Amino acid sequence: MKNNKLQVALIGAGGIGKVWAAAFKKTPEVKLACVADVDLARAKELAKGFGAKICGDWKDVLQDKNINAVVIGTPHNLLAPISYAALSSGKHVLVEKPAGINSREIQKNIVLAKKNKLVYMIGFNHRYHAAFQMARKVFEAGEIGKPTFVRARYGFGGRPGYEKEWRFNKKISGGGELIDQGVHMIDMARWFLGDFKDVKGFAESYLWKSGVEDNGFALLRTKDKKVASIHVSWTNWKWVHSFELYGEDGYLIIDGLDQRYVGPEKLTIGKRDPEFKAPPEEQVFVFDKEQKEDSFARELKELAMAVSEKREPLTSGQDALEVMKVVERIYKQNSKF
Repeated sequence: MKNNKLQVALIGAGGIGKVWAAAFKKTPEVKLACVADVDLARAKELAKGFGAKICGDWKDVLQDKNINAVVIGTPHNLLAPISYAALSSGKHVLVEKPAGINSREIQKNIVLAKKNKLVYMIGFNHRYHAAFQMARKVFEAGEIGKPTFVRARYGFGGRPGYEKEWRFNKKISGGGELIDQGVHMIDMARWFLGDFKDVKGFAESYLWKSGVEDNGFALLRTKDKKVASIHVSWTNWKWVHSFELYGEDGYLIIDGLDQRYVGPEKLTIGKRDPEFKAPPEEQVFVFDKEQKEDSFARELKELAMAVSEKREPLTSGQDALEVMKVVERIYKQNSKF
């Protein structure tokens, strides 16, 4: 690593690639050394100001011995194959969620990363948002007591021509809203409640009759009876992001996501009255300076730290595998998808 900075290649210069590029500017622990995209003009635009190389074929990145790691931000069907190739060539990997289109290919990458002693990190971005990170500290300190249930909603109203985008092609996306935004909420629920034993759900197509669901509903229960209720939607005309975690002594509610989804991002910490005689006491923390790329910058820092400390990252391949298994169980219950 030059100057102790992790030399990273960004594979994919589309919409999410632009966010990653902004995040690199805020992360001194890493250097954007190369941008790869089939659209060279798009790659060149993203590489401006970084002194980064550009290439039109991601395979060329894997031949560069100066590159230590890759960030992969492509359509879903390419995430696992590129991850496998990168891990095979000795590169650490930070791959966008859901990390693949089925659990089998994610499992293969977990095994390979372990064999080659490489970091295989998944972009479950919610864990790196300021409100969620603060909520986790409060949770671990035992301030809301033993957790009991999660209620989560996440959705937006699509956009013109949305049904023509790659997300509606199941061969490319692997599914619809459940595998898109749903994996975020399943991961967050699992982060606080633990693994889910019982999985029930519905995948429905209300507006776009395209072969993938535009709404996903999940009811998940752990071995010790903690329950998560999740609804994710591409037809939520009033955008929403709401994650509620209730415990025996209080609750944590996260509304908004940086400046999006009726932001700014906000965490409410509620404590119930021990005598049940008064309303809960609440503290509200507003993260009105949080920008979209800030959580991505925290992901990049975590990648650098995990590589340096030779440890599993906060969001590991195993996390992606467990989430994908939940999604697959719901899809199996809804055979039309």
